[in-house]
Amino acid sequence: MFYNMIEVSPLRISDFLHLTTELDPTLKVYFTTPTQTLPVGIVRFLPTEVILLPTKKPLTLKELHLKLATVAPTTTLSLMSNETPRPLFGLKISPAKLLLK
Repeated sequence: MFYNMIEVSPLRISDFLHLTTELDPTLKVYFTTPTQTLPVGIVRFLPTEVILLPTKKPLTLKELHLKLATVAPTTTLSLMSNETPRPLFGLKISPAKLLLK
């Protein structure tokens, strides 16, 4: 029997910017974990990745775009959850929110 294997790779800056370019720039940005939804408010730049961290007040999509605009397009995005960075693989649009997964 033959199975197609699909390789899933973390979202790169260029992918994220392309996927979100037509969205409402005032959307608040959050990320989800299995148990909670956290606002993204801090962007930490590392040599090989950008890590999004939770705060009390979320960034808007426009604010996040401005922060990511100067980063190399092949840089990957990660989310900080429970002191451990985990790769970002996708997003979901919810009323008035952009949820990163």
